[in-house]
Amino acid sequence: MFKMFDLQMNEIEFPNGFIPLDIFISSIEKVRRTGRVEGSNRLINYGSYYNDRDIRLSIALRSNDTQDYRLLRDEVESLFNMHDTFYVVESYQPGKRYLVSVDERYIPDRINQKVAHVDVMCTKIGIPFAESIGTTQDIERDGITYNSELWAYGMGLLHDDESHKYTHNTTTFSIYNAGTEEVHPFEQYLQIKINNASKNYELKNLTTGDKFKYTGDVSGTLKLDGPNITLNNLQTLRDTNKEFITLAPGWNHFEQNQARIVEFDFRFYYL
Repeated sequence: MFKMFDLQMNEIEFPNGFIPLDIFISSIEKVRRTGRVEGSNRLINYGSYYNDRDIRLSIALRSNDTQDYRLLRDEVESLFNMHDTFYVVESYQPGKRYLVSVDERYIPDRINQKVAHVDVMCTKIGIPFAESIGTTQDIERDGITYNSELWAYGMGLLHDDESHKYTHNTTTFSIYNAGTEEVHPFEQYLQIKINNASKNYELKNLTTGDKFKYTGDVSGTLKLDGPNITLNNLQTLRDTNKEFITLAPGWNHFEQNQARIVEFDFRFYYL
């Protein structure tokens, strides 16, 4: 079974007679770049990148009679047209969501006058990964409770209390990324807030080798919000080394040259 949510994560109510049966999620297609030196038998691997994945919704339509079926059929089409993009969540993995749209046409298979079955193909929007509904600051604030529907088994979370800390005020600390994928601020949600940073402040991810440095003269609150860098809510990219922090899967070990309060807020991403 599955649920649908709008972009504000409000659950979308299904029409009467709309029964979500199952959701089928394909693996992600890889596109590999290769080459060959003329006269050589060797195929050279230049690496790969992720492409698309297929998501199919299996739905039953149950009506009172053949006339009511047609009303239900029209309601279903209106439902998918009303929500140009929406999140779909597996009932048995409630902590992960997929941003999709319905772009392909479909024809319900009439089983009898009252019942039909339809498979609806979805287009995966944005990056091909599943993402956690909750963020790390949800964990920082509320901890992990599996009855909240933000977190579920199979999301890579640890029982170690240190892995649940995403706000630090020491010069060395570690951040745990429970997802299977790297978090990059240009493609995924990643916000880092540094309180009371001053000139020549540095933040290093020793795991990935990334280093962010602030070179401006004004002290205040730095915010790295995706590709946007602000100081006291004013753009300050020019006063930095113009480098960004990424997060590898698993533990990321950090070092800062000034003991400041650093808050990490990001989602986990999964194949």
